[in-house]
Amino acid sequence: MADFQILALVRFAYPGLGAFQTEHRSVTERAAHLWAPARMEARLRTLEHVCLGTLRRQTDMGFRTLIVTGDRLPEPWRGRLLALAGEVPGAEVVFHPPMNQRDAMGQIVSARLRAPGPPSIQFRQDDDDGVALDFVERLRSAVTDALPLWRRHGKMAVDFNQGYFLRLTPAGPLVEEVTRPHLGVAQALVLRPGARRTALHFPHHKLARLMPALTFPEPRMWLRGIDGTNDSHMPDALGRLRPASPAQAAALETRFGLDLPAIARSFAAG
Repeated sequence: MADFQILALVRFAYPGLGAFQTEHRSVTERAAHLWAPARMEARLRTLEHVCLGTLRRQTDMGFRTLIVTGDRLPEPWRGRLLALAGEVPGAEVVFHPPMNQRDAMGQIVSARLRAPGPPSIQFRQDDDDGVALDFVERLRSAVTDALPLWRRHGKMAVDFNQGYFLRLTPAGPLVEEVTRPHLGVAQALVLRPGARRTALHFPHHKLARLMPALTFPEPRMWLRGIDGTNDSHMPDALGRLRPASPAQAAALETRFGLDLPAIARSFAAG
């Protein structure tokens, strides 16, 4: 199997400006929004049980996870974030000063890649998104098969287009089965390690126009969090969510590794 530098890029309440559809006039205004206690409790729940929960159980753990947040993230959130990251092999919390989001990711990623070195595979993951437990394994296999294409073009995207919209509630998960290409979850870019741009520099919904893109229609590979506050704004999706059927709940547990009883307890504890 070919050698790769695989990075999972997770932004957690990072108050840099730019790269979001919901903008703020200042770093102070954005930090106040992102670090509001009620919001932080909700996002730490999804970070623990969905985002990091699916990453720490991968069948292929040959990757690193970079969790990027603000350098002034206050307690108790700072300590709780470090504790959660400590449960994920290969995870690093990066406390970075506020700046343009893409510039920040460029600095952070380039400092952690060997250049020259093997190709860099990067995938972004919001703090309420997750991937199937075999995502990295299948991603590595797909990129290995397509290396001649990458060598010819210098960059390439790999996308899995089936998954679930998901909302965690005290009464249990709400879901919708979805097929949607280039949603940004379970999607990776293969880049040269010396490239100045990262996976965050490319609009995920435009990748098929920017580079060769491989799309795999099965199996279900992603969880996209839907709670009405997402930056990507999908109010119609929120209204379509329904309580998970027994088969869907089983898939959340076996394919994605979600601990549904633990999630229910987290609401009771809150």
